[in-house]
Amino acid sequence: MQDTLPGKGQLNTDTAARLERGRALFNSGRYFEAHEAWEEAWLTERGDARLLLQGLIQVAAGCHKAGEGRAEGCARLIAAGLKKLEPLAAAYGIEDFAAALALVHGRALSWVRGQATGAGPIPALPPVAPGPGRPQPPR
Repeated sequence: MQDTLPGKGQLNTDTAARLERGRALFNSGRYFEAHEAWEEAWLTERGDARLLLQGLIQVAAGCHKAGEGRAEGCARLIAAGLKKLEPLAAAYGIEDFAAALALVHGRALSWVRGQATGAGPIPALPPVAPGPGRPQPPR
């Protein structure tokens, strides 16, 4: 079943709940579990929502790699996630999160070069949802 949300296309009925569950896990530092929650939604979504979920999944995996001390994996995955999230950030209300992630990515690159000891603090993810009056993602 599909629900239509204002200002956006269609999302699978379960996607909003899975986004929120993943957000709570992500914000508590449980990045692997957040990845798993979002992957459940990603498997059923299409279009921009699927791309958003894929970006969040990659970012969560990058944060998990940071926790394991794996600088290159952290930097690579956060970069891949950002590439998907940045064009969608305004439409889903996560512009500040995307901007903060860009800083984390910069620190992760410094970590790869041996100029830092980690990726730094991971920003909290705000509620993710399309909303009325938000700009539409580019096509």
